[in-house]
Amino acid sequence: MNKGFTLIEFIIAISIVLVLATLAIISFSSFRNNQALSNSFSGVISIINEAKIDTISSKDGSSYGVHFEADRVVLFKGVTFSEPNPDNKEFEFSPLVEISLITLNGGGSDMAFKRLTGKTDQYGSLILRVKSDISKTKTINITPSGSINQN
Repeated sequence: MNKGFTLIEFIIAISIVLVLATLAIISFSSFRNNQALSNSFSGVISIINEAKIDTISSKDGSSYGVHFEADRVVLFKGVTFSEPNPDNKEFEFSPLVEISLITLNGGGSDMAFKRLTGKTDQYGSLILRVKSDISKTKTINITPSGSINQN
């Protein structure tokens, strides 16, 4: 009796290992994309909330706003975004994520909060998405009162 693996058994074993490895890679990639989207989503919300809180509290006697770009958001001091500015606070997205749509009242990509009330005239929505899978999105809706609704 011959003890050992036949060529067919070896090919089947290698095929099973390759299928399992492929499934693991796909699962990890999906998990990584979801984490990058969630982290970017949280970062945008954090910057918006910080700008609103700084404005309501009249930090440095000023109002604050947020500038949106495809790959980052910037908290700025005052009502107009300018760069470079040492007062700006930037949050860059993972290279896997982007803002695919910026729809603010009045157009543009900046929103500023009003002192004492925290209201904004540039309310609207932002859609963040995974670049490699445009079906994976998260939406941030900003109301005229400056509140955030998340989807």
